[in-house]
Amino acid sequence: MAAIAAARQGARVLVVDKGQLGKSGCSPNAHGGIAAWYKRTQDSYEIHMHDTLLSGGFLNDQELVRILCQSASRLVPQLEQFGCLFNRDPDGSYSVRNFGGHQYPRSVFCGDETGHEMMIGLRREILRLGIRHLDEVMATRLVVENGAAAGAVCWDVANGSFQYVKAPAIVLATGDAAGIWPSASERQRGDGIALALEAGAELMDMEFIQYHPTHAWWPFGVRGSVSESFRAEGGHLLNSLGERFMSQYDPAQKELATRDKVSICIYREILAGRGAPHGGIYASVAHLPARLIEERLPVILQKYLNYGIDIRKGPIEIRPQPHYLNGGIKINGNAQTSVPGLYAAGAAAGGVHGANRLGSNSLTDILVFGEIAGRVAADEALRRTKPVPEHREFADQEQRRVAGLMSAEKKSAVSLPALRRKHIEMMDRHMGVLRNESGIKTMLKEIEDTRESCLSQIAVRDTSTKYNFELRDALEMFFRLTIEEISTRGALMRQESRGCHFREDFPGRDDENWLSNIVFYKSDGELRHELRKVSFPSVQMKQFPEYAQSNSPWH
Repeated sequence: MAAIAAARQGARVLVVDKGQLGKSGCSPNAHGGIAAWYKRTQDSYEIHMHDTLLSGGFLNDQELVRILCQSASRLVPQLEQFGCLFNRDPDGSYSVRNFGGHQYPRSVFCGDETGHEMMIGLRREILRLGIRHLDEVMATRLVVENGAAAGAVCWDVANGSFQYVKAPAIVLATGDAAGIWPSASERQRGDGIALALEAGAELMDMEFIQYHPTHAWWPFGVRGSVSESFRAEGGHLLNSLGERFMSQYDPAQKELATRDKVSICIYREILAGRGAPHGGIYASVAHLPARLIEERLPVILQKYLNYGIDIRKGPIEIRPQPHYLNGGIKINGNAQTSVPGLYAAGAAAGGVHGANRLGSNSLTDILVFGEIAGRVAADEALRRTKPVPEHREFADQEQRRVAGLMSAEKKSAVSLPALRRKHIEMMDRHMGVLRNESGIKTMLKEIEDTRESCLSQIAVRDTSTKYNFELRDALEMFFRLTIEEISTRGALMRQESRGCHFREDFPGRDDENWLSNIVFYKSDGELRHELRKVSFPSVQMKQFPEYAQSNSPWH
């Protein structure tokens, strides 16, 4: 979306994709929908704002939320111009479904493969406009000159070379860092977020990792996200006693409570011994008409039929799994970071979702701020009259760093796969749905020990730089530790429970002391942080009586 907007402004655009254009990242796998209000009900962008702020525990940047909710409805027709198809009702209006935490049905969708349909359309428009793109090219360093972005050093995985890509404006649309946890979107390793920090940008709300409550859990081959559309279409969550347990925790919203609440409730049922046989909980749409399931949930239906399970006839086993890091690079309403010339959009950026993201707000986020980032970045690039100099020496430096990782002198090198697996499991155990001081400190000590004793021992046995995925994993390990440390330090500091951050030792929300964003940045090479009180430019908390009532004993 950023590339399309920039090209329309007349800028010369290059898309550098770590995977393949339109196929990599999480977006093609997004099932549920695009949150966009339309004047078919009493819904409005103000109500969409209300729901987004309430879900985010008021840590959201309200200006970003206003832009998101006001802009959403004009972008779905734009996707249709790119060739995307969305479900429509008999009267020709968009079909919409209701996601957890939304007061009204407002999520436009294409069956249960909305993200796939969206990416097909965007890719088609990229090719139609003739925008140049590089596939399987990984950025390993951002270059800043005279305090402004000047380019990036990139590793071409296919030919093995390191090259300097000069640019007067850079948009980071690299996704989040959910892959630091055992996420179905494991490729999201936080590259762009870590690169931005090193370049001088600020990070915010990094302690808030959202667990999606309904990830397919059994049989093993189906593991991955079961769309929130499963619940949005009327699915029930059941414990081993056959009880629809969400009726006890949240009688009003039941399964359509926000993701943080549903995840915590599922964990409580499992810990109480009322879970399913393989460690999850049951989810069922078997009470719904078979035709509705076939029309609205075709991908999920077929996935389970491949394993001999018919969701039209019985329940499946699901479990909360890491899904989305709510924090990221701090931006303003123009998608600008604190580094001139550097922009961020979508899941790489923080501020929109606060402490918890509403389902179907993510595709809206990437469309709205992708367009803004591309347009504003293009304007800045076109205004710059001074040419960006070549900096091939930075590519040479990266080449030497990689050569050091491949050094034959590292006899006692650590096992990279084992180290990575250990950290993934520890982040899930100590930095997952339920947290406490002891567990968080255990994780932090592991991160510190790894920095001191293991990083210098990481070695890559394959000495080729072409399609060397062991080298890719080694380079990502440095990004991983940065994200792990900031997320863990943020979680240790925040002595309350809010949104996705649930402290068993601080189970209540503390607005007096913690209605603040924790912002991390680097100064003189050292990691530092600030607490920044949330401001309320337009929407006041007193307008939300349900907010005061939401601080119940379990949350």
